[in-house]
Amino acid sequence: MAPFAPTYQRKEFLCETMDLIDPFMPKHKPEGITPDPKGYKWKALATVALGTLMSTMDASITNISFPVLTRVFKADLTTVMWVALVYILVCTSLMLILGKISDLIGRKKIYAGGMAIFTLGLAACSLAHSIGQLIAFRILQAVGAAMSISCGPAIVTEAFPPEERGKGLGLLGVSLSLGFILGPTLGGLLLQWLNWRSIFYIRIPVGVIALFMILVLLKKDQVRPGEIRLDLRGAFFSSAGIFCLVLGMSQINKFGFGSLVVSLLIGFGLLSLLVFMFVERRVEEPIIDLSLFKNRVFSSATWSLFLTFVAVPGYILIMPFYLMHGLGLTASAAGLLMAVNAMTTIVVGPISGSLSDRFGPVRFSTVGAAATVAAFYCMLGFDLETHITAIVPVLVLLGVGVGCFQPSNNSIIMGAVSKEHLGTASALIATQRQVGLSLGMALAGSLFSARRAMHQVELLGQGLETDYVVRLSIPLAFQDVLLISVFIGLFVVLLCLLPGKRKTGTIENVKMGQGLSY
Repeated sequence: MAPFAPTYQRKEFLCETMDLIDPFMPKHKPEGITPDPKGYKWKALATVALGTLMSTMDASITNISFPVLTRVFKADLTTVMWVALVYILVCTSLMLILGKISDLIGRKKIYAGGMAIFTLGLAACSLAHSIGQLIAFRILQAVGAAMSISCGPAIVTEAFPPEERGKGLGLLGVSLSLGFILGPTLGGLLLQWLNWRSIFYIRIPVGVIALFMILVLLKKDQVRPGEIRLDLRGAFFSSAGIFCLVLGMSQINKFGFGSLVVSLLIGFGLLSLLVFMFVERRVEEPIIDLSLFKNRVFSSATWSLFLTFVAVPGYILIMPFYLMHGLGLTASAAGLLMAVNAMTTIVVGPISGSLSDRFGPVRFSTVGAAATVAAFYCMLGFDLETHITAIVPVLVLLGVGVGCFQPSNNSIIMGAVSKEHLGTASALIATQRQVGLSLGMALAGSLFSARRAMHQVELLGQGLETDYVVRLSIPLAFQDVLLISVFIGLFVVLLCLLPGKRKTGTIENVKMGQGLSY
């Protein structure tokens, strides 16, 4: 064996040599090589993927029912929107603390309990007789979703060996994209052929199957030794802060940036999060170990993830308006066209995840962020004369960017923490995703409305026809919103480049479940 061979190769050579000397001696795997008895990693992946599909599908399949719910319950749209808003608020505000609890008492317990509560919530929602009851039952469903979402990626990360972490998270991302695609499609069919209750009760059997898989296929939790301590003050301030922050951002389109309601909610939310950080520095068992952010790679990865989800709503929210009201496409045609992005992500995600295991996640997250920015930049050229054949390649490029960025970025974050804190890291990813989307939606919606009104005034002053002005203002305002997304995306690329050259993972980090050091 060459003297400069890696440590794990020398250990593997020593094990093989001892086996030849005495076949009756116990055989040892070299450090860093994680056994996978009976393909457990694939069982864990299938189980978590089904639960992720259920929770991801829930938002889109519910939103499409709003017009029906306003008619059935004779309620205004503002009231009906709380069916979705209360779900987002409760789910997002609870994920961090539930991720920490899963680290303390076991991820299988939390995941199974979450799926049971989520399925029970589906049954309760399908039996609601008033809009108030439906909103209340959605709270129950949100608690179950928070329990499942907070520890799902942690279960996959723990099941896959460190050298295959990107592959596992990339494959898990397939269920995330599938949920966004299947939700509106399935919801539309159910509302057309059955009734609004079907969007809830039709998923109950799937929830029961997922719960059965969790109980049968997932390994038993390993109980942590010693007394379990939970940071109750940190739990309160983190949940209150995220709840008020997301609620405040969701009300921007209704009341405006400078309104007293929005200012108080966002201000209290930020203040609560500052108190949370102050508390976390002084407790023995913090919900989030803030020292992790001293790691340049971890810190840049978390910030780049958050900012990416702030930038993406510029496309998610405004693109349907451009396709339907600007280009005059039908709803089904617009939905099919936007599915190109998600389908590309489904194909690219697992491939890029596997390649990032081999060539380094920092490199692939940078490529993904750059491709996303390039797609946003290309969209700046969309106008009323743009043909579908020019739109499809840009959506494919966006799918490539998202598919390259997310698995590698999540791999960096999950690889920076020890095995005992995987649940917290998993919940942090989900929380950042939802808070970033909420902020991005509020910013994109407000900016689009303001710029569209401004463009209409300018175009009418030029003597153009009103109908044409209404259509033309859409791509112009869309471009204004996308310009912000481009600048945010460029900053994400810089954050991805910040860590610098990747170093070799050490055996000690692999043993701890980290796998990579930078």
